[in-house]
Order: sequence, then C-alpha cells, then structure tokens
Amino acid sequence: MPEEIEAKVRIDDPETFRRRMNSLSAPAAGPVFEINRLFDDDAGRLRRSGAALRVREEFPAAGGPAARTLLTYKGPRTESRLKRRPEFETEVASAEAITAILEALGLRETFRYEKRRTAWRAGDCEVTLDEVPLLGWFAEIEGPSEAIILRQLNDLGLGGRPLITASYIHLLAEHLAKAGRDPSKAVF
Repeated sequence: MPEEIEAKVRIDDPETFRRRMNSLSAPAAGPVFEINRLFDDDAGRLRRSGAALRVREEFPAAGGPAARTLLTYKGPRTESRLKRRPEFETEVASAEAITAILEALGLRETFRYEKRRTAWRAGDCEVTLDEVPLLGWFAEIEGPSEAIILRQLNDLGLGGRPLITASYIHLLAEHLAKAGRDPSKAVF
C-alpha cells in the first residue's frame, strides 16, 4: 500500500532556505500556486475517521491555467515520530469534472486552502518550501523511510527543529477558530 512519510518543520528565513536548497540539489520545480479542496459527506465520515479526500489544482506561480489537477485520498495516520499515513493519488484531467463526480456521490467541499510551493529533489527525498496563508513558511521532507528522511533533515541543518505532525488543514482550522474567522477557508 502506498504510504506518505514526511517531516515538517517551521522555516524562519525562507530566502536562506531557498538559496541553500538551490546550491545543494537539482533545480527547483515550481514555484506553484495550489488550491486545495477537501471533500466529505454531510456527516463528516472521512474527517472523523482521520482520512481526507482532496482535489488539488496546481497553477504556475506566474499565472495561467492549471498545470495539473490531483485527486488524493489520505488514510488515517499510523503511530510514528513522523507523519505517516496511507496515500493514493492520481492525476485527473479536470477539476470541474472530478468535483461534479464527488458531488454526485454525495460529497461536498468542506475546506479550502491555498499554498505556494517550491520543490526540490535531494537524494531519495522530495523537499518542499511551503508558504501557507495565516501560518507562514514550512519545509516538508518526504521520502521512502523515516531513517532516510531524518538523515536528510539533519543534512539540511534542520535536525534540531521541532517536528510538526499536524496537517496544514488541522493547523489552519485551529488558527481560524481562535481568530473567529470562516472555518472553511484559508486563502491568501
């Protein structure tokens, strides 16, 4: 079963991190602007089970039509020092078509958030620099095993930073609730 294994840390100085990544690895992919929409039924069955169904549209940062659209199912987390969960993802031709299919199946958009992302390859890992509205900057390192990810984290000088295992969705929902804002949207 495909599994997402990742480490996430807060980044205080995104430009320094970007320069470091550009000097250490292959040229960056991106940056891209993402619109992420989560779907669930009216009872919140997916959320309550710890799962998520997401439609992600990726746009070139300079503007223009979507470069790609992804449909992703993330299963409940497994106990781990890092964030680990089953993940199934596929590219789809149309965000509008997949949204219509999900709605026809009784699902509706329950949360929307935007993100700016730049990605690099570093060894066996994908390293991303994410800007999330209301929250700031984060680095995510995703790879084939916890040991490889933790080694990459240390190689990047991030090993001493606290690991964040909460999803952006959880962090954003918490922030929106505290601020008394619309709990279904986090956009730039």
